[in-house]
Amino acid sequence: MSDLLRKGFLLGLGAAVASKEKVERYFEELVSKGKLTPQEAQDLFDSLVRKGEETGERWSMRSKERARGLFEDLDLVSKDEVAQLRARVEELEKKVNGDKDGGPTA
Repeated sequence: MSDLLRKGFLLGLGAAVASKEKVERYFEELVSKGKLTPQEAQDLFDSLVRKGEETGERWSMRSKERARGLFEDLDLVSKDEVAQLRARVEELEKKVNGDKDGGPTA
């Protein structure tokens, strides 16, 4: 499954790079035809990049929320829950071992 996710990520990254290059060429064309000034082209490009980043952040947040929901549905525990359980086990082991070492013998 992780290979599928990696391939999907790389595919998306490749599409983003290709799209960015097409947009840059399109803006260069508009500048060369005099339909946009270089500053207007740069402003539009920056605006598109910002919108893309905002969309990426929203997508990432939604993906995390969906993953959390899936983990809850599957009754999987979080890293924090595992860490808490480990700490409790270690504490109990210390108590049990302490009682064996320092307690009265039967």
